[in-house]
Amino acid sequence: MSKHVKLSTKEFQFLYSYQSYTENRKQQQEQKLKILSKVISAYGDTYYNLKEKTRQVVEMICWFSAEKGYCFAKEDYFANRFGVSAKTVRNIFKKLREAGLVCTIYRHSTTQNGLGAAIHFFLDHPYFGVWEKKFHLPTFQAGCQAENEEIPCESKDDHPKKVSTKYLSFSKDLLKILRKENRLDYTYTPKNVPETFVKTVKPFFSEAKDIYTLWGKAVLAYQKFNLSNVLEDYSETVIEAFRQSIFAHKHRKIRKDFTGYFYGTLMKMFTYKKREETFDNHPTFFNWLEDPKNEYSLRFEKKSWQQEIEHLIAKEERTLAFELEEIPY
Repeated sequence: MSKHVKLSTKEFQFLYSYQSYTENRKQQQEQKLKILSKVISAYGDTYYNLKEKTRQVVEMICWFSAEKGYCFAKEDYFANRFGVSAKTVRNIFKKLREAGLVCTIYRHSTTQNGLGAAIHFFLDHPYFGVWEKKFHLPTFQAGCQAENEEIPCESKDDHPKKVSTKYLSFSKDLLKILRKENRLDYTYTPKNVPETFVKTVKPFFSEAKDIYTLWGKAVLAYQKFNLSNVLEDYSETVIEAFRQSIFAHKHRKIRKDFTGYFYGTLMKMFTYKKREETFDNHPTFFNWLEDPKNEYSLRFEKKSWQQEIEHLIAKEERTLAFELEEIPY
């Protein structure tokens, strides 16, 4: 395995502030397509067998890299945005390195004696010569990507091995368990999430992280409205929004992100709640259509045909209640 290249804070600042190769969105799109064509060639026919979300990650990597020739977005960013696993993102970069399209270096870690977040450079980008000269980039790194964002540094055999101090009190076996992607089930959900919501969601989302994320969307939607009660009092509304989102998902009505659809449904339902509270609590607003004593509301009230006939007969009887001789004129 080749020695990893690490960038200092000053070097990364130079990299980040360097002038962009593309001047507008059209140029960036053209450069993205050039990079993407190389990636598709590396994958071959298997590219079109990838899942749609995986291909979206690949396209976003190419989009980021079109501007200056590199991508430093973390695996968690792509995983959360497109709903894929961090391992899927790592496999994409590994494939690109093995194909000779990308070389990877790392930022200097600020928390331990090791490597920080990865930076991936595309060799076919016009700026690669600038970065290669400035940072002495390696041109071939087949399979040298580390499994995590921060990796303890390696030392030569004749020097004492540097040990990471970030997880000093943990054993290696425990770290392996904690690093598993699906390690926390619904029982680890924070207590600020109502139990009724957890009970409703867990058959579909069994991980504490997913449940907490969904409830976070509910909190975000709730903050958009100045409702009378705390969010926990609207748990049934949140649960109903989740059920509607599940129904839409099962019937393939959600084309993009489930979480986004759930958030949009919540926004609509909280809008109705706000209107109801406004009519109930504001002294100057009165919904005369819902007044049970109002003649117009009775007119629009839905009745059976028998009730309609009885109403007409009674009205006719009231009209003919007086004989002509009884009328006082």
